Amino acid sequence: MKTIKYLACFFLFGTVVAISSCTKEDDYKEITKDGEIYYPGRVDSVAAQGGNKRIRLRIHLGNDPLVTKVKAFWNNSADSVEMNVTKTTGKDVVDMLVNNLAQGTYYFEVYTYTSDRAKSIVKKVTGMVYGDNYLKALTNRTIKALSYAQDGSKVLIDWNEALDGEKSIELKYTDEAGATQTMIVPGGAMKTEVTGYRSDTKLTYRSIYLPEPHAIDEFSIGYTEVVLPLFERQLDKSKFAAYVLPTDATEEWGWELKFLWNENYNPYGFATATAIPQWFTFDMGTSASISRFKIWQANDRLYKGGNLKKFEVWGSNNPGADGSWTNWTKLVDCESRKPSGLPGNEYNDQDEGYVRAGEPFTMPAGSPKVRFIRIKTLETWGGGDGITVGEITFWTSDR
Repeated sequence: MKTIKYLACFFLFGTVVAISSCTKEDDYKEITKDGEIYYPGRVDSVAAQGGNKRIRLRIHLGNDPLVTKVKAFWNNSADSVEMNVTKTTGKDVVDMLVNNLAQGTYYFEVYTYTSDRAKSIVKKVTGMVYGDNYLKALTNRTIKALSYAQDGSKVLIDWNEALDGEKSIELKYTDEAGATQTMIVPGGAMKTEVTGYRSDTKLTYRSIYLPEPHAIDEFSIGYTEVVLPLFERQLDKSKFAAYVLPTDATEEWGWELKFLWNENYNPYGFATATAIPQWFTFDMGTSASISRFKIWQANDRLYKGGNLKKFEVWGSNNPGADGSWTNWTKLVDCESRKPSGLPGNEYNDQDEGYVRAGEPFTMPAGSPKVRFIRIKTLETWGGGDGITVGEITFWTSDR
């Protein structure tokens, strides 16, 4: 009885195998009725390189000489782009641009095809497209400090930290001839030097961003503008010297002319006893166009005595040896003031702070270069004869 059951089971198993074998063979015959299955060589590799509302697929083809077309699908195969290719004997590279994409991450499936529409196995790649939202997050680098080299030959820029992806900074400035120059600052640089610039002009710059190392588009926003302050340097007082001419007022009471530039802001300074108007002369040691200067009053008699109230500043490069006004040019008319406006010799803390810091005076733009300075006093705060001056300092924009 058992033998009959085993025989029946064996017969049934054999029948199933035979049927299955026949089915597979029939299916294979159906698939290959026009010949063997052929899959074109799929692409070796695909790199997705993001851009501005677009992406580039850099496709490295294999060696299959029968490949005639490449096609990429995305958006669950709802969208696609294709391009014909002509194979050479080597491994060719195909750049496929996909345009008009919204910002976001994209998943691509790439296939190769033959002329008779045989299709390869898929090669997948993921890439990022950048757009308006990315641009909104960008800012130009900010400047931490803007200064000059001591001799004015360079503008020195100290930058704050850069945002991720900054490739460079495009920097524009006006040169001494009035032409616009452009320099490229490497991304991440913390210091920049600009030479050959024109004072009192605008510096414009913008950061250039590359959102990924092999992105196909650069990104930037509008330019940031910075007005370069007028360059100034203090004239070297070590070069100053007395230059007494026959008509000059003479120093008195041990307050000598040389004390006028010794950087000592306490008495002594320079003093005379000559009747007003009077003048004195000194040599700056070099010819310069003065942009501004400061005068410190003798600080033991603020807003009184012989401290200067109204005076003129004259300049020359070749003063007459006779002490006359030949070859002298008036540079500026000056009047000392009190910020408070208090009458007479009265003054408050604001006035005192103002003159103890050195009272500032500005020269007219384009003042000529001069080496010798003559200061002519017309009125003092005390109204009498003689003058007292604590210290004087000059600045120039000459480089």
